Amino acid sequence: MLREEQIDIRRQRAKSGKFQIEKLGKNRVFGEYRVSNPESGGVYDVLIRGFEVGDNRCSCPDFATNTLGTCKHIEAVLDSVAAHLPPHVRQRKASITRPEILLDYTSEQLRLTLHLPPRCSDKLKAVAAKFFDDKGFWRPEASYRELVEAVDQTPEEVFVPKDAYEFIDREIIRREMAEREQQLLAELDAGKPMPRPLLVPLYEYQMRGAIFLACRGRCILGDDMGLGKTVQTMAAVELMAQYLGIARVLVIAPASVKYQWESEIRKFTTRPVQVIEGGSKMRARQYEQATFYRLVNYEQVVRDLEAMRAWQPDVIVLDEAQRIKNWESKTSRAVKKLRSRYAIVLTGTPIENRLEELYSIVQFVDDRRLGPAFQFLHEHRILDEQGNLVGYRNLEKIRERLAPIFLRRTRAEVLKQLPPRTDTVRYVRFAEEQRLPYEEQRITLARLLQKSFKTDLDRKRILSCLVNLRLICDSTFLYDKQTNVSPKLDEFAELARELVAAGGHKAVVFSQWETMILKAAEVLDRLGIGYAILHGGMPGPERRAALDRFKNEAACHIFLSTDAGGTGLNLQSADTVINLEVPWNPAVLEQRIARVHRMGQDRPVRAVHLVTRGSIEERVLKTLEAKKSLFTGIFEGDSDEISFQAMGQQAFLDSVRELIAEEVPATAVTFAAPATAPVTEVPAPPPFTPYPPTLAVADPAVMWSASVQLLEALVQWIEIQPQLPADDRLRQRAQQAAEALLRRLG
Repeated sequence: MLREEQIDIRRQRAKSGKFQIEKLGKNRVFGEYRVSNPESGGVYDVLIRGFEVGDNRCSCPDFATNTLGTCKHIEAVLDSVAAHLPPHVRQRKASITRPEILLDYTSEQLRLTLHLPPRCSDKLKAVAAKFFDDKGFWRPEASYRELVEAVDQTPEEVFVPKDAYEFIDREIIRREMAEREQQLLAELDAGKPMPRPLLVPLYEYQMRGAIFLACRGRCILGDDMGLGKTVQTMAAVELMAQYLGIARVLVIAPASVKYQWESEIRKFTTRPVQVIEGGSKMRARQYEQATFYRLVNYEQVVRDLEAMRAWQPDVIVLDEAQRIKNWESKTSRAVKKLRSRYAIVLTGTPIENRLEELYSIVQFVDDRRLGPAFQFLHEHRILDEQGNLVGYRNLEKIRERLAPIFLRRTRAEVLKQLPPRTDTVRYVRFAEEQRLPYEEQRITLARLLQKSFKTDLDRKRILSCLVNLRLICDSTFLYDKQTNVSPKLDEFAELARELVAAGGHKAVVFSQWETMILKAAEVLDRLGIGYAILHGGMPGPERRAALDRFKNEAACHIFLSTDAGGTGLNLQSADTVINLEVPWNPAVLEQRIARVHRMGQDRPVRAVHLVTRGSIEERVLKTLEAKKSLFTGIFEGDSDEISFQAMGQQAFLDSVRELIAEEVPATAVTFAAPATAPVTEVPAPPPFTPYPPTLAVADPAVMWSASVQLLEALVQWIEIQPQLPADDRLRQRAQQAAEALLRRLG
């Protein structure tokens, strides 16, 4: 039923689309057609051989991945020719006039199929019997290399289209590299001397990771943050250069990480490396130069897509690949238009909030690995009667499908020697000047949620209220641009004094808001404490200078950063992490801390989280562990199902009600830390009651059904937009994001 529905959808699109269809051959019905879509600009080749599903072929991406055996372009051609044909002609199929080996796109994994004309030689019949079954499908145990040799010896010329030829070539290399992988791992297990791919030795688990990446060809390294994914990738590239002859590697990374890749490539290899930067003319000249490594950031892929495609990289490396987790984003679509024989995807957080994010990342590596999107979502999502997502199921099937291309090791598994990490929550009180604007926003939010019907303006105001509540918790300046009352900055000043007085310590200080980072810099200026600063608006050379200063200058004690510095950077010269506010996304929190608590760190690490007591921030802590369970259940657990009772839509609405209406018990909150690390609990200050009488909130069951999606989308948007230069701009972008979501939700 599901597949029939999807085929019907494509038939409807064929009827409603304004396609231009051109017949390329002389045959009146069967043969090749060219289909153009004036609206999208796409042009695809369609081969018509019959009127049943599965008879025909198209060069479009949907046909290659949907496993349906048809697409809207095929259906458009069939619709245009069938209207002029009598019924008996529509029962015919194109006759096979030559032997041909084609790809079958209707199964989960691609496979070859052989089509023979009525008359053929005995040699060709022997080839068919040896390599294909009675239905003409490939025998899995057969050898692709032997097939090529056998076909070359037949008297007939066997037609092999480009897609089938490339598939055969890939399979030959894949099987050879699988054998090489077993050989290298056997030598590693036996303790034999291994070739050193880099100028520095690797840990054993890193060598295993490099072998996996090099021999699997297109795969994902999902190691915990801090285990050296960059080093493993460079080692894998060296192995691929040795065994596969690769010569062009395109590395796509966040802008803040691009120069770190350059530094480590120069430090650990002898390969030439080029960083793409500057204006359009400068970048155009750079793309013309020869190099082995080419380093770009995600934003440049959108602008320079054609130049990158023209370079024809052998390997594409995606660092921090969660940047393509949203398959509808412009960046994700652009990255997936890049083509290369091999691909290495790096991410310590392949899934942060939704299973769909994992699908989008895997799609870049192998667009058929998890099946078509409609089937994947149908198999693994649990929906309630209203169609709301309440959980995921059949997780074991996902783990099985990912096993050949996905490698993940946790720090608990391979880094027994990593120094302990202590996570501490330090509470600050509301200042009197914060309470009034906070209460105004809280009451407004409660009233908006109480409304049984919400206009577009109401929905935008809900988003704005949530942002404002968090801004006020940091500093009143972030909210009103006039006053600057911030108990957090007072507490930060004390932490900074303690750090410098203790001697020999450095700290990395994070905030999602660039304005808050600048206010923290003013505190350090008053105290005379040296610091470096990084935010998303800084050009690359300034970022590199800030990193160098923090790492190399003893008087530079503190590194102030938005989340632009929480991704991909190595900051082991620090031993303290201070979060001026706790991110709503637990993956972002771990990214921040892993910049310090990672390979190369030889001192105990302290993470301090500043939380305003009795505020929305404190309630957010309750959702962090629930979100972590999703990642654990999919990749590390043995459960076949995950329920969203603790973090789903109904529970999320209840949490929002609690965030704005109920008082928090006077208990301290501490984050879970590794088993080897003791956790220090800081006594919470006495509770206070800043709220007026609790407002009644409508039953979540009858509340606006799309509010959860908007609220969760806001959370995700906040986490990936940390580098905004001004909070006014933040509010404007939040409003734009809300409008886009509203259009999408109808």
